[in-house]
Amino acid sequence: CATMSADTPLAQLEHSGHVHGKPEEGMECLCTMEDITEEDSNYCEYQTMPSGSWRPCRYSVSVVRRLISTQFSEYVSGVRKADCEADLKRRIGSGPPIWLADKHALPLPEDDTHVCRIWTAVDGQEYSAKLHGCVEGAERQALWDELKSFLIPKEGDTDSTAEDDATSGRMTAPLDDLKIS
Repeated sequence: CATMSADTPLAQLEHSGHVHGKPEEGMECLCTMEDITEEDSNYCEYQTMPSGSWRPCRYSVSVVRRLISTQFSEYVSGVRKADCEADLKRRIGSGPPIWLADKHALPLPEDDTHVCRIWTAVDGQEYSAKLHGCVEGAERQALWDELKSFLIPKEGDTDSTAEDDATSGRMTAPLDDLKIS
């Protein structure tokens, strides 16, 4: 797990008015294993939707910055390089990501769908958790449909939908042919 420069740009948002906390004693980053402390100003929190609740992040702020900057491009690269059906099925099944996500360091409460904001202790500001380079709406659907076309339906399943194809885990074309900008 690599970290990224502290000056990686994030999209600053108007402060929500929430009073944020401090890192727990003995807290450490699940990626770098560095201590997360008030003195190091590497603590951050994340807000989930639709509940709007805030939680302590189990990654340091430098790791969160790196993920926001690279998670979408790494998804696309991972699909291009997938060499097994199970990996491709997992990646395509969840669709192209829009928001920062990590089930271990940023778990979602039940009924919440995504992380929408990050607060960083270093500057006391809140930032969008939207991934750099992500696509939304019709553009996201077009990309997802293109990715799904690389999976083939299960044998004997002539009525399968694109959604079924994405979860079947069967590749239909070499991934090197995938064109994603």
